[in-house]
Amino acid sequence: MHFININIDRYSKEKDIGICAVKLRILPRTVIRITVYRSPTDNIAFILNNPEAALNQVFNNIVDIILCGDFNINYFNDNQNKQALNSLLTSYTLYSIKWTSDNL
Repeated sequence: MHFININIDRYSKEKDIGICAVKLRILPRTVIRITVYRSPTDNIAFILNNPEAALNQVFNNIVDIILCGDFNINYFNDNQNKQALNSLLTSYTLYSIKWTSDNL
């Protein structure tokens, strides 16, 4: 497996959000995995802008993107933060999966 680190450090901000990415060549496919950790702050607009900027940097039609991590958004209830994140994901043809210990 061949991999390349993608430098997206500029989208991280100490005490708010951490983002990293790697491009994997798993023949015949190329996959970009972006991992996000959002601390539980109130500034959701700022927090969603950074993953969007990172997605803009790496998005194209010839790679598959896996976005994973902890956004600290309650997906068990319908709320504005969940809707905002889902809207962002949809614009990149991504969708969310609720992951709990029940999935193991």
